[in-house]
Amino acid sequence: MINLLEVAAQQLPKEFECTSEYLRIDKTLYDENFKVVRGQYLNYEQIKDKHGIIGKIQKENSHIIFRPLVPFDLDTDYTFLSKSHIIPFRLENEADKQSLQVTHIFPSTDEIPANILKWYILFSKPVNPIKIYDHIQFLDDNNNVIDRSILNLGAPLLSSDGMLLTVWIEPGRQKRDLGPNQHLGSVFEPSKKYTLLIANTLKDTQGNTIQESYTHKFTSYQADRKKLSIDDFHPMPIHANTQQTLEVKCKEQLDYGSLIDAFSIYYENKLVDGKVSFDYQTKSIKFTPFSIWKKGTYTLIFESQLEDLAGNNFLHLFDRPVQEDSNTAPKQSFTIKLDCQ
Repeated sequence: MINLLEVAAQQLPKEFECTSEYLRIDKTLYDENFKVVRGQYLNYEQIKDKHGIIGKIQKENSHIIFRPLVPFDLDTDYTFLSKSHIIPFRLENEADKQSLQVTHIFPSTDEIPANILKWYILFSKPVNPIKIYDHIQFLDDNNNVIDRSILNLGAPLLSSDGMLLTVWIEPGRQKRDLGPNQHLGSVFEPSKKYTLLIANTLKDTQGNTIQESYTHKFTSYQADRKKLSIDDFHPMPIHANTQQTLEVKCKEQLDYGSLIDAFSIYYENKLVDGKVSFDYQTKSIKFTPFSIWKKGTYTLIFESQLEDLAGNNFLHLFDRPVQEDSNTAPKQSFTIKLDCQ
């Protein structure tokens, strides 16, 4: 009868060392029944008929080293079996243990219009969405929290990878035709200083917090109540037979979220594949083609959903009378022709 000693994975014996490349154990843990299987098991009946992972065994004076043919996967359960031991173990991804960080925010400039509508926060890892707005605040120039500055959504607007958060400024306060604005005023006022605060209490999905609170100070200027115009976009020249990066400059800052899917380039009615990026002010769109530019005329397409920081697009203002909201124009495309020589 085999005498089994079950050991919790969180309490591995000191003689048990594991990396993605090898498993090193004391000789006292090794016998002819030795094998390592994928998955977590706590009794012999569960594991006895399972095939062990293929690898090489190297014997040292006091230890045994097992090197799997294919390295152990991170964030994956395994179980070690010998005659007298069953030891579940797991290789944690060291990146999961690192502190959560704010890697970028949009807009990241220190001047923004008083009627800004959205902010975007990019994290280094997937962030915990539960009560996320409890950890994000806007402060006035006296470091007082601005009440009702953020639209507190039940389901936060996070990207599919959980790393990009969209923060809406309370729309009812930014739109003059609505009650919150008439009773409380706009969230921000022109020519005043503010701070975006992301507290160090915010956690990622592994429970790791931000190492220190993140702050971004900015000043607001006069509200922007002007629609976008295709005349405000100016592409720089490109040259044939190169993979030169095309830069399209704009007179004002653009909304990062709407930029992602609102710009494309066509050549002879075919989409040009390439990488789109933006400068830190989001006043410049950069496009690097995957293939060389060809001689001829390119069509730069801007979709009507593209917005500036105040939520204004090519078709209408965000801050428009409520009765006009039901008369939204259908989506359109705006184009610029660019010759490549």
